[in-house]
Amino acid sequence: MTKKMMKDALLELLETKALEKITVTDICEKADVNRSTFYSYYEDISQLLLEIENDVLNNLPAFPDSSLADSDEIFLATLVKFFDYVKGNDRLFRVLIVQRNSSEFNHRLVNYVMERYRKPTASADKTADRYAYVYCVSGAIGILKEWVNGNFPMSTRDFAQIVMNISAKVIS
Repeated sequence: MTKKMMKDALLELLETKALEKITVTDICEKADVNRSTFYSYYEDISQLLLEIENDVLNNLPAFPDSSLADSDEIFLATLVKFFDYVKGNDRLFRVLIVQRNSSEFNHRLVNYVMERYRKPTASADKTADRYAYVYCVSGAIGILKEWVNGNFPMSTRDFAQIVMNISAKVIS
């Protein structure tokens, strides 16, 4: 419970302040905990933020086995689950990918998706193949930012369909 209070406090502070301007005292005051309590869990604010980011990645919906991912229906359903998770955790994603716009977290998110979804291909040019996937995933995260920042102007299914259609054009 204490760790959750500190995580919530940091997220709330990140809504209005840059990470570099936030102090341990700010977090402790907002979470109503002592500094010694903070330091019993974390070495510094960066470690707390890293734990929040790890929680996000660890709780993302599972991607299907790559052998099943050939089905457009399964891919669409997977994207819908992923975007439902984002929408259900809008404050968290708004802070992490829109307001903070951390290239480090975005890179970790791209790698997570690449590791769990990327289909093996028979392509002779593995480098070009990887670049195409990175391009798709990075682009999807870019439009995800727009979707979150715009307060989810369309359903997760409609948004997933757009992402799927764009990705199919690049990877085909």
